[in-house]
Amino acid sequence: MSVSLVELLSPATLSRIENYALLAKVAVEGYMSGLHRSFTRGQGSEFLQYRDYAPGDDLKYVDWKVYSRSDRYYTKVFQEETNMNCFLVLDASASLDYQGERADCGKWRYACMVAACLAYLASRQGDNVGLCIYNDDVVEMIDARQRQGQLPRILSALARHKPAGAARHEYAWNYLMGHLRSRGMVVFLSDFLEAEETLPPILKRIRYARHECVAVQVLDPDERDLPFDRSTEFIEPEEGGRILTNPETIRTQYMEKMNDFQQRLSVGLTRSQVEFLSLLSSDSLARSLSAYLHKREALR
Repeated sequence: MSVSLVELLSPATLSRIENYALLAKVAVEGYMSGLHRSFTRGQGSEFLQYRDYAPGDDLKYVDWKVYSRSDRYYTKVFQEETNMNCFLVLDASASLDYQGERADCGKWRYACMVAACLAYLASRQGDNVGLCIYNDDVVEMIDARQRQGQLPRILSALARHKPAGAARHEYAWNYLMGHLRSRGMVVFLSDFLEAEETLPPILKRIRYARHECVAVQVLDPDERDLPFDRSTEFIEPEEGGRILTNPETIRTQYMEKMNDFQQRLSVGLTRSQVEFLSLLSSDSLARSLSAYLHKREALR
């Protein structure tokens, strides 16, 4: 029985790979070979160097004269590629520490898998990659650079941290702005819960600073439709509040409020000129990467 690539790159498969470097390589190399999309905005006009051809690279940048002499494929790298800064920012507050029965991994694990793949992809294409992880404090800050050991350092940080505490968005982004010295792209991963009013204005400042900004929301399927069929005690993970209720009696109202939350968040981010991608932790990572890269392609 054949298994599709999308099935191979499902959360059920990838979440069993503990090593983020291997996970990212499997996801990016496997899916990029058939996607032919570029993570960066395009090639510049000033030739810089050659690098080994990788599946998914545009064939028009392969130097066929070098191939005829060496019988090896090399891709031309241009100056603009090296000027791209990619900064990954992760909300590591306690609300990300949730996994329902329909998801094969928790929200934090899923967000880290997406971040690992984007870091691997950016690094493979010669971009400067950085990382910021925060909750009630900035717990990790790695400036965007292109140097030996940068990618392993980022992947190690993703594996080391766990979600905890409350999210101090304003404090963390004020701190982060001091590290975004060169123009580039900021990818922010969060569940955005109870922050649909506060986060869009914060991210708008990133656009004012002439950075591109992509907001990736990660939710568990349970948070979309409240599937529980018996009396359940819900615990607010960041403040510790508790409420006992019968989900069947509040499901309709809950889903209306969730839809309203999603709508206000989407509108707020659109007005702030921030790309918005909403994912479920049960979604195929292959489809998630595809959706994201198609958004990048549309901007080119």
